[in-house]
Amino acid sequence: MSRLKKFTRSLASGYVLLGANIFYTLAGVPLALHYLGKLEFGLWALVTQIGGYIALIDFGMSNSVSRFLIDHKDDRQNGAYGSVIKTSVLVGGAQGVLIILAGVFLSVVAGPLLHISADFQRQFVWLMIGQSVLLALSFIGRVLSSILLAHQQPAISCYGAAVMLIVNLAGMWAGLAMGWGVYSFLIGQALMTLGNLVINAAGCIWLGLLPKAGEWGAMSRARFQELFAFGRDSFLMGIGWQFISASQTILLTRFLGLETAAIWSVCTRTYTVVIMLISRIFDFSFPALTEMMVRDERERLFRRFREITGFCASVSLVAGTLLAVCNGPFVWLWTGGKIHWPPVNDLLLAILCFVATFVRPHTGLATQTKRFGFLRFIFLVEGLAFVGLNLLAHRVAGMTTMLIFSIVCTLAFTLPYGLWRTCGYCGLGWRELAGWYRPTWHLTLRLVPVALGIWWLARGLPAPWQLTVNVLLSGLWGGVMLLRHGLGEPLQAEIIGRAPGWLKAVLKRLMAA
Repeated sequence: MSRLKKFTRSLASGYVLLGANIFYTLAGVPLALHYLGKLEFGLWALVTQIGGYIALIDFGMSNSVSRFLIDHKDDRQNGAYGSVIKTSVLVGGAQGVLIILAGVFLSVVAGPLLHISADFQRQFVWLMIGQSVLLALSFIGRVLSSILLAHQQPAISCYGAAVMLIVNLAGMWAGLAMGWGVYSFLIGQALMTLGNLVINAAGCIWLGLLPKAGEWGAMSRARFQELFAFGRDSFLMGIGWQFISASQTILLTRFLGLETAAIWSVCTRTYTVVIMLISRIFDFSFPALTEMMVRDERERLFRRFREITGFCASVSLVAGTLLAVCNGPFVWLWTGGKIHWPPVNDLLLAILCFVATFVRPHTGLATQTKRFGFLRFIFLVEGLAFVGLNLLAHRVAGMTTMLIFSIVCTLAFTLPYGLWRTCGYCGLGWRELAGWYRPTWHLTLRLVPVALGIWWLARGLPAPWQLTVNVLLSGLWGGVMLLRHGLGEPLQAEIIGRAPGWLKAVLKRLMAA
């Protein structure tokens, strides 16, 4: 099967998983708010975000395992491929123990530090312990999904995870209905964790991706050091990324309380979905791009990377614009008017969405070269700057200020560094790199003013009509402008060339400038 077909199938499965995530979020939040109060919901959001920090015990090993499996998957007989798998399982078990210990420790000390009221202290402790145990179990079996990804077969993981998200929702609903309160989240999470392990193991066996007898190799200090060196640098990046993307709920809980944290958690859910939607394009392309690196197919690598980055930039612009004009009325309808925030926050969230997705492919390509350089520290510098600014301004800061700080820090640190690394690796000047995004600039001029005009005219309508008008008019205009101005001629020609016969004429008409 060609790389393009594997990528297309993987991306399709990723969007199926995203659809399941959207359904889970759309159904899960109002379901939880029906049975629980804002404070209990905020407690679970807090535990989830702390769990993201505990997961840093991964030390970047997941990324490392996938990357080195790609290096060795074409030659299993020498034992290196099997050695990577065995080492990963051993390390995953050790990390699982550390995760449980960290979860138990934080369950005791974090509650008082975050000013969680005495009424919720016991629930916080047991939620933290339960989540840590389940996270540790997932770490032991993570090598299975790494194997599937290295062979450009993540569709099995994605389809399985989509099914298990629905099982998760059903288990949570059952627990809530039986009066188990906030602990119901753990029931659904346990079902999902176990189900994913079984599905990924079955996929690896069915496709014959595990080493055969005599191909397993031996664990060694050299193999561990090789994996750990890459993982260490990914880990440092991960710490910074956690500060950037997953410290808001903790900071808001500390300074403004659980109710404000709950508002942030709900109002940014659409942003999270949009980020997942766009990032999947690059995430599922990286095994193929890395394979091109390993096989020294540089010309093809540069061409595909340019197409992917340009496409992601244009798509993120359309998605961010829709986020700006639709998030407010959507959240109002979704929560029955219980949760909302100022429209300016939606605009800032849209800008952050564009900036964050714009930088991701450039820093991602640099990691796959295995030459991290200062990249290992740049996310940490940005994360510390973001947290530091919020701590300094906490007496006057709120959610709006937090969004502004996020945008400023990304523009100041990871964005210029990521672009600089791409210029160096691809041998480009800054003007040449800017030329990659000429279609995105043209799209901006044609889309943003029209969408803001539609939002302005519809702002006085009831929320259902606001959402309908903005989705239909801005969405339709954005889709047409994306096809016509946001893709670039080479990508337009390839899309038309690969489209089914009945669709070619339609695409030619839509893409005609």
